[in-house]
Parts: sequence; structure tokens; C-alpha cells
Amino acid sequence: MPPSIPLSDPQLAAAAAALAKWRSTRPRSSRIPEDLWSRAIELAERHGIAKVAVALKLDYTSLKRRLATTTASATATAKRPAAGSRSSVPSADFVELDFGLPLAPSPCILVLSDRHGRALRIELPRAASGDIAEVARSLWQTRP
Repeated sequence: MPPSIPLSDPQLAAAAAALAKWRSTRPRSSRIPEDLWSRAIELAERHGIAKVAVALKLDYTSLKRRLATTTASATATAKRPAAGSRSSVPSADFVELDFGLPLAPSPCILVLSDRHGRALRIELPRAASGDIAEVARSLWQTRP
């Protein structure tokens, strides 16, 4: 898999350039500024979390969490009645069920162990089972 996807959207390319510039000038343990996170969240809403996380070289889980927090606060603000107005009773025609399902498939985790107690843990994001089996065979093969 290539290290990053093509940046076909000009806004995605601009955000990637801004993050690259920030990364080149900051101390190693610095937190990403909120304005850069805001841009990433807006792009994730349009293009999806996985695509934006790869393109901007961000942690998928952090971007997903921030997007969920932003979406939840926007929903709460939208549901809040305006000052001085009556709150309306929600319609019984539609009931939204939020099961908290992940927005993207979870990574595949393979743990191999042998009778001697040696163990190997492999974590691959959305990998095909054939790829995992081949990696396991090549790493676990006993050498003469």
C-alpha cells in the first residue's frame, strides 16, 4: 500500500501542505493546533475518516473521536430550542437508533502462539485474510 493517497481535492492538498509545514517547524511532542484539526474534521465529513487520516497522516482513531465529538455537539445545539420559544414534542413517526457502530471496519488482529510459549501479534487495518495467512506463514516458518 502506498504511504499516502493522491490528493485530488485542492482543499485536501492544502490541508496536507499546512500540516506538513507545521510538522517541519514544531518540536516533536507538540499537539496539532485546533485550526488544523478543524480543517481535518471538515474534510473527514466530506471524504470519510480513513481517506483523510491517510492523506493528512493523522491518527485514524483521534480523527474519528474528534469528528464524533463535533457531530454530537452540533446535534445537541440543533436540538436545543431557541430562547423564548416552546420546545416541540418529537415526532413518533421516526425513531433514530444509535448502536454506536464503528464508522469503518476495525483492524484485523491476529495472535499466533506455539507450544514453547512464543507469541506473535499482528495488527493490520482492513487486511484480507489471505494476506494475513501469508504473513503468518512467512514469519512463523521454522528455519533449519
